[in-house]
Amino acid sequence: MPQNTAATQQQSSLTPPERCDILTANFQCTLDDISLTGQVRLRRDSVLWLCANKFVELGRAKLTPDSVFLYAKVMNRYFAGTYDDLQKTVGVTTDFATMQALFIGESEFIRRNWLLAEFTDWRETVEILDNGTAIKNKRYPYKMLISVRTKPYSGSATLTFSKVRMNIPTTFPYSVSSIAKKW
Repeated sequence: MPQNTAATQQQSSLTPPERCDILTANFQCTLDDISLTGQVRLRRDSVLWLCANKFVELGRAKLTPDSVFLYAKVMNRYFAGTYDDLQKTVGVTTDFATMQALFIGESEFIRRNWLLAEFTDWRETVEILDNGTAIKNKRYPYKMLISVRTKPYSGSATLTFSKVRMNIPTTFPYSVSSIAKKW
């Protein structure tokens, strides 16, 4: 049985992230002085689903490579359109690749013209084998610092993940109230 030496720990900390094709996780986000919790579900290159809460559900989003669906539940307003439509209507500039990169964490930094994200802490899932041996086998981003500079908002956020599950099939439910008004 290998001993837990400093060299072994160093090698373990450099384990590359497993390719994540499906991600399900809870998150806590602190945006300036506002704290939110939520859930994220992602299928690589296909769909990203988000739900944000602060005591009650505030809203949800479903993003695909070419479409954006947002529902601000507390305002009873929704948006359905393309990323260009989103920029014109709400003033937010983004794309699916950027949003996917934020949650999959395949590099230490994400830099776009309006966003800088740094993954500051990584964790590994632990699998217990039948013989009782514990192995670390799936590295994932645990915490990131995000700086946003865009109109109408500039600021910073901290995003911390929990209950991370990788490559386990999931669903992507999305619905809007029938009385919601379009943005």
